[in-house]
Amino acid sequence: MRKWAFIYVVAAVALIGCGGTGSSNKAVVGGGGGGGLKTGISVKLTNSLAKPPGAIEVAYLTGQGRAPGDLTAVVKRLFFDDNYGVVTNPLAPETDCPLVGFQNNIVHLDVSFTSQAVGAPSRQFTTFNLDFVRFDQQTSVPGSLISYAEPSTALEGGPFPKSYPAKLRVFPGRTTSLPVYIDDSMFTVDTTNPAGPAINYNESQFQLANGATAASPITGFLSDFVAFNLNGVSQADKQTIGTQAGFAGPADRIFFSGDVYALSDGHGSGANIAALTLNPNLQINGLLGAAGTLNGPGGTLPHAGTYSLLATNPTDIFQQLKIVAGQGIWREHSTVLSGLSSSKVNIVTFPSSNDDNLQEMVAFTQDAKNNISSLYFGFADLDSLSFNLYPVLDLVSGTTTDGSGNQNGISGTLGTLYTASAGVTSSPDLVRSGTFTVTSVPATVAYPQPPAALAKGTVGLFYVFRI
Repeated sequence: MRKWAFIYVVAAVALIGCGGTGSSNKAVVGGGGGGGLKTGISVKLTNSLAKPPGAIEVAYLTGQGRAPGDLTAVVKRLFFDDNYGVVTNPLAPETDCPLVGFQNNIVHLDVSFTSQAVGAPSRQFTTFNLDFVRFDQQTSVPGSLISYAEPSTALEGGPFPKSYPAKLRVFPGRTTSLPVYIDDSMFTVDTTNPAGPAINYNESQFQLANGATAASPITGFLSDFVAFNLNGVSQADKQTIGTQAGFAGPADRIFFSGDVYALSDGHGSGANIAALTLNPNLQINGLLGAAGTLNGPGGTLPHAGTYSLLATNPTDIFQQLKIVAGQGIWREHSTVLSGLSSSKVNIVTFPSSNDDNLQEMVAFTQDAKNNISSLYFGFADLDSLSFNLYPVLDLVSGTTTDGSGNQNGISGTLGTLYTASAGVTSSPDLVRSGTFTVTSVPATVAYPQPPAALAKGTVGLFYVFRI
């Protein structure tokens, strides 16, 4: 059915790359995602009329507290380079990353699609550049530090910056996170250096933690969720998905990004969230932050919340304390999708970080107040022009059959694919909308039947969640 995946956001220092997509220069893509036919669903990710930048959020998850001798890596500049140009943050403040323990620091960088990469559907960066401003060492005197310049000679374990294979794609208006692990096993003070104490870099430890090879590049993922409320979905249609996720009650929201699925048991501050992994019985749990406002070019967007995924603190012998292992933002579907229908099925697809032919698909019905009454999820293949959808109650279990072993998926075909300017295309990264036909629905009555809006023979339009 699908391979669930989630990657911890841990740390990163700089990035270079090249690319974009192979088809990115075939046509100029205008603003307004999902507007290929000039009607129906539109995507709103900014209040600005200009195409918004993409965002990279680099999280440094390192230390709680310091002791004499502990090292802190100081980072500042993020550097990205592809065939569209250089993207960097020269005015960014320094960020301290204690290498012992667990502390969360995030550095944000905007990636332009207006002054650079005009018309490009996405930008891909393929090289990670490990770099530091300096290393600070805590002394036995509170507040006193010894500073070492970054390792820059072969004797010191350099030179830095040092490049490693990476896989990171950035979309206009979306947020991408890059996980890179750094810890105190990778950097040590060398007091035998003839030129004076210096920092040695243990590259094998870095690669052990990160891969960072051509066969296993450091990989980024889309970390901004779109949330769909499940309060109006009947209990028969969602049944145990809340308890399967470990919640005391039913699931309140379901989240999609193109890379990750998640569930929550509420939508206020302190609600529980569970991100799904490759193992349907294993998930990454965390806490939801209440909806607020998200600052952006040209103003703010309402109803943006945050989430933090938690992991057990490995230094806690009782395994009770938690540390932040990843975080991001979430937005209600009605705040980023406009033109939704209250009489027909709404179908939206989410590109993944691969930006290829396979996209997550969400089909839902709702009333005029954006209360969802039914929801199906699955995948669309923009090359084979086919799709498969499954009831939301299958999200955690990953099953494709009902309790009696009957197949429960809805399947169909895709027709004409349109660009943002209403042209016909066969390039997946240029698609903003297209036609669909439902060709098969489950025949058994032992399983909740799809709504009339998804009955066999249903035809309509789907829209892509991208600008």
